[in-house]
Amino acid sequence: MKHSAPGHETIDLTMMQGVLEHLDQGISVFDTDLRLVLWNRRFGELFQLPPHLLVHGAAFEAIIRFNAERGEYGPCDADAFVAERISIAREFRSHRTVRTRPDGRVIEIIGNPLPNGGFVTTYADVTVAHQVTDNLRESNERLDQMVERRTHALQQSEDRHRAYAELLEATVRHMPQGVSVFDSDLNLVVANDGFFELTQIPKDFNVPGKAFEDFMLFNAQRGEYGPGDPMELARQRVEIARKMEPHAFDRIRPDGAVVEVRGNPIPGRGFISTFTDITARHQAEEALREAMTMARTLLDAPGLIIFLITLDGTIVDLNEGGAMALRQSKAELIGSNVYQVMPPKVSARRAAFAQLALAEGRAVHFEDESHGRWYEITITPYPVDRTSAPRLMIIAHEVTHRRKAEERLREASVMAESANRTKTEFLAAMSHELRTPLNAIIGFSEIIMREMFGPLSDRYRAYGQDINAAGQHLLAMINDILDISRIEIGAFSLSLETIEPASLAESALRLISTRAEQGSIQLLSKIPKNLPMLRVDIRRTKQILLNLLGNAVKFTPAGGRVSLSARLEPDGGLAFLVSDTGIGMAPDDIAVALAPFGQVDSGLDRRFEGVGLGLPLSKSLVELHGGSLVLESVPGQGTTVTVRFPPQCLVT
Repeated sequence: MKHSAPGHETIDLTMMQGVLEHLDQGISVFDTDLRLVLWNRRFGELFQLPPHLLVHGAAFEAIIRFNAERGEYGPCDADAFVAERISIAREFRSHRTVRTRPDGRVIEIIGNPLPNGGFVTTYADVTVAHQVTDNLRESNERLDQMVERRTHALQQSEDRHRAYAELLEATVRHMPQGVSVFDSDLNLVVANDGFFELTQIPKDFNVPGKAFEDFMLFNAQRGEYGPGDPMELARQRVEIARKMEPHAFDRIRPDGAVVEVRGNPIPGRGFISTFTDITARHQAEEALREAMTMARTLLDAPGLIIFLITLDGTIVDLNEGGAMALRQSKAELIGSNVYQVMPPKVSARRAAFAQLALAEGRAVHFEDESHGRWYEITITPYPVDRTSAPRLMIIAHEVTHRRKAEERLREASVMAESANRTKTEFLAAMSHELRTPLNAIIGFSEIIMREMFGPLSDRYRAYGQDINAAGQHLLAMINDILDISRIEIGAFSLSLETIEPASLAESALRLISTRAEQGSIQLLSKIPKNLPMLRVDIRRTKQILLNLLGNAVKFTPAGGRVSLSARLEPDGGLAFLVSDTGIGMAPDDIAVALAPFGQVDSGLDRRFEGVGLGLPLSKSLVELHGGSLVLESVPGQGTTVTVRFPPQCLVT
């Protein structure tokens, strides 16, 4: 029998009781005196309550005390805890909490006060979120069976029907999922706010008696079911609904949200549907599928060999690359021993690496050869549970081509070194051979310059000066070539002596001062007087400073400045710094300038003379002392060269 609930059309109380009794959530309703007046079987199951507590009129205090005494709330003073819970309950406030039971299950509890006093509480097992689908399906199956069994069991008085109608409707409306109930004529009986929020159907549709076809037509018109005639799409769904058959599917809405829809018939009464937002779960499943696809693609990548083996070498699994490497099918190889298909020495080496990976609990990387082919191999302990035997993951790929390339590179390097050594020895020999006639040219030109065998005309005297200057320049260049060659072949030795840094710097500045004056360049000295003594090859160190000062003067325009300074380094060494305000160079040109015969301005019309040996020779001489040479430059602003001598070159 149906009775009118406040503000609603008549509701079939028998059907509503069936809905309540067969929901997957537990339900309990306590009146204003905190007496149990309504509950379902799931409530008792979730908390394993004894039958004597699941009776009409059972006290809220008795149920709380029973749970407290059996440890449901953990260690506590039962009397104090019960008193506190009763005090909170009497406030009749909405509440929502999650409780972990002693058996490990997690229960979500949602309570709300009822309009006429008392409160209704729902209980949901949310222990395993990914089991929601199976749990809901089982709940619907139980609902089918239980609704049928209980259909004739709820014959009560008219007043009782009205009371139950109010309680059951409140229960449905407070469920955390979207719920809708349509009768056998496909007219709306009840729907909660969650249903309208998830489906985004206007709430003015929430009118008992509203036709199911209206809902379907609204969805079709807004494109919920894809393209097509809205009337036809709605009609198709109405025909399906009239069959009153169980259904379950995931609907992807136009905005991308995914809603799980599950419906079950209430025999002879209509059907109930639940709506759950599973967008996050759907996205996680999609990401997992993509990750698995990517992993499989990587596993089957050409040239990649993968084995999963036990400690004794038994193959548990492998990829196609592994099967191809052993020239057998995967089915033939699984269960066989991977070490038995290798030469004894190879299997012994790889078994040793496998034991090392297991003993140290880390990945072991190595390269190994088998049958003339080289492989890069990684053996990693494979994570398993404690009850399973340890396993190892072997990942390998062939690197024969790389090894051959490296071998060719080594051979080419040896050949290049040999060719360079031959070149160096040739230059050293040629330099030595050139110095003999050059010394004669310089000597005879000096005789002509000094008119040792009689007076000469001014023209001949000038010719003698030019010949001598050119000879001296060529001799200096040959000496530099000879020094570079001796350093490269390891035939150069230093003659170490002790000298003051200031004295060494002043000597170099005096020798370069004439060139600086001729170029109208200001020459500055910034050498502290209290520096420790240096133990170096004095002639070669002076040669370093002269080369750097000469370059600075050469590349600094008239009116510019060249300075020589010195300082102690944080590591205890000593550094000379030659700075200028010259033309500078780009960062890419620094490596060229430091290479033997390197010319930044290398064209036939270049503005500055020289063969490009000053900087590389200075760098090599500093490195023979155990030091370093660093060049810093900015185009248009100038260059600073820092020569660092290590602490062992200082006398303290």
